[in-house]
Amino acid sequence: MTLATQIGSRLAVDGAIQAATTTGGSTGTVLDATTDISAPTLSSKIDVGLRVTTPEVTVNANEPVNIGFSLYNEQNDAPLADQLIKVQVKLPTGWATFLHLTTDDRGFASYTARVLTTTNVTAVFDGSDALQSAHSENDATLTVRPTPPPQASRRADRPAVSVDTPTVNVNLPASSIGEKAVYLASLHAGKPYVYGAEGPSSFDCSGLVQYVYRQLGKNLPRTTDQQYAATTRISQYNKAPGDLIFFGSPGNIYHVGIYAGDGKMWVAPRSGDVVKLQTIYTTSYLVGRIP
Repeated sequence: MTLATQIGSRLAVDGAIQAATTTGGSTGTVLDATTDISAPTLSSKIDVGLRVTTPEVTVNANEPVNIGFSLYNEQNDAPLADQLIKVQVKLPTGWATFLHLTTDDRGFASYTARVLTTTNVTAVFDGSDALQSAHSENDATLTVRPTPPPQASRRADRPAVSVDTPTVNVNLPASSIGEKAVYLASLHAGKPYVYGAEGPSSFDCSGLVQYVYRQLGKNLPRTTDQQYAATTRISQYNKAPGDLIFFGSPGNIYHVGIYAGDGKMWVAPRSGDVVKLQTIYTTSYLVGRIP
């Protein structure tokens, strides 16, 4: 190609670009060879809003309180029904999911909580093919009133009273006892592992399991082997929150945790460690369900 031809071609291209940017008196968009004209410029998904309807509540320890969540279309405030919301509680290790709720025709979902210490709760919506994901724009803070100190006894000779582990009615909406167990286990996050400890200030792995389920009216044996023998066998693929994750083999179970969902478990790991939410670290484990 001659120099004159090259210059002519360049002028023709420049002229076409100039026409595209000035025709009709408006400013156009100049496209180059790298522009993908087929890529969408806006998301086709609907923007979603999610809020906690009871953000600040003060209660007595173990007093029932209703916590609500509202899911809606941000464009027109229309409620979003039949959508799954994950409820999360704030722990020293971060936020952990302990409950799943489905919105009703009003885009509303709620559950009745009973907390023993001041607790923060939030909600997450994972989205769908048509809806954007969303995190609650606010959290619920459940502040527990201080418990007044017990009055001093007037009788020095009053006999000591032995107190068993209390049974706690964690009134979650028609959900499994397993989801309640996950929540109760989360309340002990950060407590130290002590071999042979049965709570409430410290635990070993099977002691934590026994303590949590005793609060729910389930009397489990004390050791990991005994707990394995007392549960119903479940496949790894069908495990659900609250199922027990056993490590070892029948007759030689050496460790146990409480399944929390998303491949994680609540566990008292080992000496020098604390109760925490931990990823299941191996594929070699057994699953048992509390009957």
